[in-house]
Amino acid sequence: MSNTEKEKELSEATEEMLVEESNVEGDSSESLDDLDLVSQIEKLTQEKEALFQRLLVSEADMKNLRRRTEIDLANAHKFALEKFVKELLPCLDAVEAEINELNKKDNLSEDLAQFKEGSELTYRMLLNAVEKFGVKQIAPTGESLNPDLHQAIAVVPMPGKESNEIIDVTQKGYTLNDRLVRAALVVVAQ
Repeated sequence: MSNTEKEKELSEATEEMLVEESNVEGDSSESLDDLDLVSQIEKLTQEKEALFQRLLVSEADMKNLRRRTEIDLANAHKFALEKFVKELLPCLDAVEAEINELNKKDNLSEDLAQFKEGSELTYRMLLNAVEKFGVKQIAPTGESLNPDLHQAIAVVPMPGKESNEIIDVTQKGYTLNDRLVRAALVVVAQ
């Protein structure tokens, strides 16, 4: 073999090796690209799952917020009259006290009898008006003491009565939609 033939063979072998190396490098670069794509897909899948979980939590929070807001709004409507009722109670108490004093008198003049009748009518009208808006009167004479609705102002030894039985109501209590506005002031048997 001549030098030119050897050089030619050597260059052909070198070219073949370069082609093979490039094929091998291409395969490895392809496999590296595949690995990068797989890791990117996994990363994106994890990000998608995290975002989906955040979306579910946000939806649940919004649902809870909406529900709480509806409840708060309903309570605001239900108990909006509470301040007004508290201001009206002394008026009811005054008319009731007036009627009680007139009931204690035996011989009322015709004018006082008409005045008493008008006071009773006014009292009933006031009670009916507030009852239409959910106000209920607590007059617990004869009942057992309930600390949630009654406030004992005195305890009196009373034979023949059960312990904690209410024997007198000093001031009637009131509720608004089953929520206590004012406790009844009561005297309790011991």
